[in-house]
Amino acid sequence: MGVCILCRRLFRNNHALQCGFCTAGMITSLYAFLTENPERNEEEIREAISGNICRCTGYQGIVLAAKEAASKMAKDRN
Repeated sequence: MGVCILCRRLFRNNHALQCGFCTAGMITSLYAFLTENPERNEEEIREAISGNICRCTGYQGIVLAAKEAASKMAKDRN
């Protein structure tokens, strides 16, 4: 499964979308970030998306989706 599809699916599963305004930027940022190296921690993930503002979710669902994507990608990589 492609990284972008995985991120979109996990955003939906973790309720990381509300209005959809920031979603494209979040997924694009995470795609580039996790493709480079999926073995990331929460602090690194939060830093990677810090340039995107989300006023709806409080970032919790977004970070959960990103952590789950990173975990799946790291597992698939090994």
